[in-house]
This record gives sequence, structure tokens and C-alpha cells, in this order.
Amino acid sequence: MKNVIVTGANGFIGRMLVKSLSEKGYHVVALDIRFDDDLKNNPHIACVNVLNKEPSELEKDIPKIDYFCFFHLAWAGTSGPSRADYVLQLNNVRLTCDYIQLCKGIGCNRVVYASSINEMETYEYLQSDDIEPSGGYIYGTGKLAAHLMGETVAKMNDIEFIPVIITNIYGVGEKSARMIYTSINKLIHKEHCSFTAGYQMYDFIYLTDAINSIIAVAEKGKAFNRYYIGSGEPKPLREFLLEMRDIVDPESELGLGDIPFKGVDISYDQFDLKKVQRDTGYINHVSFSEGIRMTAEYIRSEKNGTEI
Repeated sequence: MKNVIVTGANGFIGRMLVKSLSEKGYHVVALDIRFDDDLKNNPHIACVNVLNKEPSELEKDIPKIDYFCFFHLAWAGTSGPSRADYVLQLNNVRLTCDYIQLCKGIGCNRVVYASSINEMETYEYLQSDDIEPSGGYIYGTGKLAAHLMGETVAKMNDIEFIPVIITNIYGVGEKSARMIYTSINKLIHKEHCSFTAGYQMYDFIYLTDAINSIIAVAEKGKAFNRYYIGSGEPKPLREFLLEMRDIVDPESELGLGDIPFKGVDISYDQFDLKKVQRDTGYINHVSFSEGIRMTAEYIRSEKNGTEI
């Protein structure tokens, strides 16, 4: 049995990653500030509470065994106003580097760093003029800084570093301020949804496909290579939104154009969109329409107090 460590193990993505790893036969050391019962009661998962602890203090709490990989997902302020909290985002960068130093201490020589498409949006913003920065760029700057600093710290400590650039994840179990969950929730409750005109390029990936891609990259990916985690078929945002509307509530009217678009349009040409498939053999299984149907059923069940 291989051993792995996962930070942010109790988050939306982290819980599914830990569950999937344990189902694949891994023993997981889960790091977070709180844990649901399904993590605490799983014999293949060892939960380590990191509340008010620096990474350097955790070496004595982490079981002294051989580790195959360290998955760094922990990140405070991923949605809402906290994305613009520069103190919080700078601390995320520091913690990323500190966790890589922890890997050196416990003898784990492979790190998968979960970054975001927002880091690429931030990078493109820096090359653009006449665009006003929004608070979200503080979050994106943090992700970009942690990527480069973390990769450099890893190289200095002879640790293999693999960044995964994750596009917009959605799926059953999510409860956040992110676009898909918020929009489906509003459509179900007959509330108006406001968007930009939606001509900027976008991509989405269902939760299980994202998790399986990340695990495949950890197992077969090349060190110091970045991997794009998405559907691999980006298109204008409005096409995704209209497809979502037609599935959830075809009679509703989307507020396309209600909000002016002031950001930068990401060029997906900078990514090797098929690299995960080519290097690991993993192919996504859940289409956008199928993922939206499952997510909508989940949100409706939450609304009605039933289980799916």
C-alpha cells in the first residue's frame, strides 16, 4: 500500500480526492483544520489537525512512513471577497513553500501542487494595458507566486514538483460562491442570473474527472511539467451557460450582458490540452450536460431535504 498526504483534505475537492485515493488502495494522511465523519471513520485515512500549527510543527504529528506523493490543495480564500484579501493570499504562498520544506523533512520526494486557471488570467493581465484590476487578481497572483516559488523551493530540495492548472470544477457536493453552483441554485429558485455577454473563452470539468486526472498525473506525470485539468474543449462562456439553462430551467431568461466584461480573455492555445491523456492515458468520462444534470439533481435534493 502506498502512502500519500493531502492538504485541504476536508474541502470540496480535497474530500473527493482523499476518498478516491483510499478507494484505489492508498493510505492517506489528511491535513486540515476540521474533518467530516466519513474521513475520521475511514481506516485508510489518518487525520491530522493543523489548526494554529505551522507546517514546520507537523513533522512530529505525521506518521513516519514512506510517502509516494504530497498533494497540496489547501488554500484559504478561494471564492467571495476573501479572494481580494492580500494578507490571506500572501500567507497561502508562504504556506505552500513551507509545506514543500516539510516534504524534505519527512522524506516525501514528489509534490502535486493544485493551481488555478486564475494564475494564467493574472499572467495575461500583466501583459495587457487599459484594463482595471479586480480583487480576484490578488487570488490569481497568489496562485502564480506559489507556483513559481514552490517549484523553485522544490528544485532546491531535490523534490519533484508537478503543478496542475485546474479550470472551473463543479459537481455534486459543492456548496460555494462559484459560478456553476450559484447559477444552478438561482435557476432552481427562479431567481434572475446576471452574467457578462459571455464571449470570453471558458472551460469546465466535472469533479470526478478532475480528481481522476490529478491522481493519474501524480502516478504517471512528468516532474516539472504543468498539466491542464479541464475538459480540453474550451468554448465561449455563453454556450456553456445556455446549455446549463436549457437543462435546469429552459423557460428562464439569462441575463447575458447584464455585467460588463472588464477582464482578459485567456488564450487556451498556451496549454497542451491533451497532455494528461497522452502522458497518463486518462480520458474524461462526464460530459458538461451530464454533469449539470447530476449537479442540479443534487441541489434540488438539498432544497427538498432528500437524498440522491
